[in-house]
Amino acid sequence: MWRSSSSPTGVVPGQKERVGTVKSNSVRTVQAAVVAVALLAAACSTTAPETTDEASGDGEAAAAPATTATEVDIEPPPDPGVVVDEALAALTVEEKVGQLLMPVLAGSSADEVDPADAALNRQISGLERPADIVDAFHLGGVLYLENNIESAEQLGRLSSGLQAAARTTGGPELLIAVDQEGGRVNRITDQVTVFPAASDLAGNIDAVTEASYVTGQQLQRQGINVVLAPVADVVLPGLPGFIGDRSFGDDPQMVADMVSGSIVGLQQSGVAAAVKHWPGHGATSTDSHLSLPELDVDRRQWDKRERVPFDAAIDHDVAIVVVGHLAVPGLDGSGTPATLSSVIIDDLLRRELGFDGVVMTDALNMGAVGQFDAGRISVDAIMAGADVLLVPPDLAASYEALLAAATDGSLSADRLDRSVRRVLMLKYKLGLLPGQGDG
Repeated sequence: MWRSSSSPTGVVPGQKERVGTVKSNSVRTVQAAVVAVALLAAACSTTAPETTDEASGDGEAAAAPATTATEVDIEPPPDPGVVVDEALAALTVEEKVGQLLMPVLAGSSADEVDPADAALNRQISGLERPADIVDAFHLGGVLYLENNIESAEQLGRLSSGLQAAARTTGGPELLIAVDQEGGRVNRITDQVTVFPAASDLAGNIDAVTEASYVTGQQLQRQGINVVLAPVADVVLPGLPGFIGDRSFGDDPQMVADMVSGSIVGLQQSGVAAAVKHWPGHGATSTDSHLSLPELDVDRRQWDKRERVPFDAAIDHDVAIVVVGHLAVPGLDGSGTPATLSSVIIDDLLRRELGFDGVVMTDALNMGAVGQFDAGRISVDAIMAGADVLLVPPDLAASYEALLAAATDGSLSADRLDRSVRRVLMLKYKLGLLPGQGDG
């Protein structure tokens, strides 16, 4: 399982430059932030003093305590596959369908909502309180947006309340996700270090790794276990497009190195990294929040540019790949959005690149796919190879469509189980399955 561990680089960002040219101002910003975090951690830690001759009181070394050898039966750790298979077998079809859904729920409390938030929740689910929605739909996860966030203490209470709701029927706990890339994409600002944008850290892998590690540790304290980062998109030279400074730059190998460092930092801190936006959104100028972009690239160009950072992410065991809403005729001649393309997800990402982690769609309420029926797009995305549906615009419609497809066999039991098993394997790594005791 992933556990929070010591800093992955062991150095303050800026002490060692491995790749490219470092932008000194932004690195000094990271240095100051990480040094402050390190000093705070050191001030709060305690270590037992060594026993010395002087400490013994009589000038002589203290005698070593007597020890007795005792045989201890140590049980081997459980096989993850067995644990996950048992958790999967315990779920009903309704619970399995719920594990595929990661909506946004309105409100800053699990149990108390104001009238405006209650109305928003009714609109997507028919229910008002976030805790009730988690329970009724057997949700696999939730995404936090600004509406959910007031302060670190409040967010911690919200996370605890939602996890308690997920445990009411003995099921797995929630994946709780947030966009926290640095720069202009930071949902949470209270009691966290806000780091510069990816473009400002580009070239210094230690800065990127340390910033990601600190980010993961700080977000964990507020109940977050999935960070929707890093951005693996490669922009065109001189044309940052829609992604802009969220990208590490226009050099595919440098972007790959930075993405790798970010994944190492996040996942060594104990959270899951979600690399985005497969198969590469950087060379487009259209905002997929508004309409469907088209990536104008042939297969040879894509292999040399867009593919490179995603290969690196998979090599570094990234937990989640987020699929962007964009058409790539050079990869799928039908022009189908990548989120609905079995060619781009199942054939290319799964089989050719060998990714067997969780595939998550980008938010399904974005304008790029706004023309699709909420229930139909949910089924089609899963059939194309996705495992988690991010922000279905109508949660009830998505749940009912998936359940109907699972019931009538158009979504086979085997296909449903493959996705749910991947979700549960990620939850096992995060300590979120029943009986793991981390909630």
